[in-house]
Amino acid sequence: MASASSITSPLSPESHTTPAISVVMPTYNGERFLRPTIESILNQTFPNFELIIIDDGSTDNTPQILSEFKDTRLTVLTNQQNLGIAAATNRGLAAARGEYIALQDHDDISLPHRLQTQLDFLNTHPEIALVGSAAELIDENGIAYDNYREPENDIELKWEALFRCPIRHTSVVVRRKVICEIGGYSADSTLNVASDYDLLSRIVMRYGVANLDERLVRWRRHPAATSIMHDQDQLRAGEFTSLRNIRALFQNDDRTSVGLDQQYLLEGSRAFLCTPVGLLPGLPPRQIISGLRFLDNIFETFCRNYDVSSCSASRLRKRLNWIWGKHGVALAVRSCWDLRSRIHIALLGMRCFCRVAWEGIK
Repeated sequence: MASASSITSPLSPESHTTPAISVVMPTYNGERFLRPTIESILNQTFPNFELIIIDDGSTDNTPQILSEFKDTRLTVLTNQQNLGIAAATNRGLAAARGEYIALQDHDDISLPHRLQTQLDFLNTHPEIALVGSAAELIDENGIAYDNYREPENDIELKWEALFRCPIRHTSVVVRRKVICEIGGYSADSTLNVASDYDLLSRIVMRYGVANLDERLVRWRRHPAATSIMHDQDQLRAGEFTSLRNIRALFQNDDRTSVGLDQQYLLEGSRAFLCTPVGLLPGLPPRQIISGLRFLDNIFETFCRNYDVSSCSASRLRKRLNWIWGKHGVALAVRSCWDLRSRIHIALLGMRCFCRVAWEGIK
């Protein structure tokens, strides 16, 4: 059950002005990292925002920490019991008043110019519904150790979203009307640990999106993070969302449809592309090989569906075939498959490399 919203401090007269951005942040037992996260939003160079924090039934010191902040831009909504990240975030979205929604995870940091930079981008790119950014990876002590970057343009993000989530959730600013049109986060509890991929891919597939190359957030990786504590559940939920996205691609194409045999091929394609580094696909060699071949079909359907220009298709085909070629040759070398299957996947990998060379000289 959710309680009536509580405001951490009385609203001043000027706070009744509609904010340009609503920052929505669910939290559950987030006491360890909550203060610096909140401070990173309240210290933004762009001042016209509201910060809506949903305390999703926390049993630690989260409520006490939230009560310490007296900024009139902060609203706290309290759930009497833990409803899960999707339901909690949807409650925050329902309360949001801004034209734009900024998503914020309770253990990450937004750099001071994040909101201003993304707002400026969306105001000058009306065709873009959602923008993310690169990120700096930090450990549980806040020490930076790597950078996180993804493709930046709309077509490449749409392709990647067929198989995985190519936009960092905590870096997102999206037009509120768009997130309302797609219905917010899914109520399906099986997707709860990968609700970001489900939501963002539904937006990516329907609207123009972009990532900024500039690092605007600090993404904290720590042992208690959902992606680490629930990694297997997240993989399964991600696979479900990916297969749904690919099936939808074929259903929107007049020339192809997805039957039971293509389900077999889709699963083979995903296993070929998405098996974590250091592991081998768990499906039979024949299905993996068929899945690699089927990637060509997916790619051609994708280009038709999104009316991809020949120039963009050539550039993307070149990049993808380089990746597929490396995967194919690596499987030939590292797998324990029978000799015939290893030779087959190696030849397909080499064919991908030949396509890279051909795209380079066309």
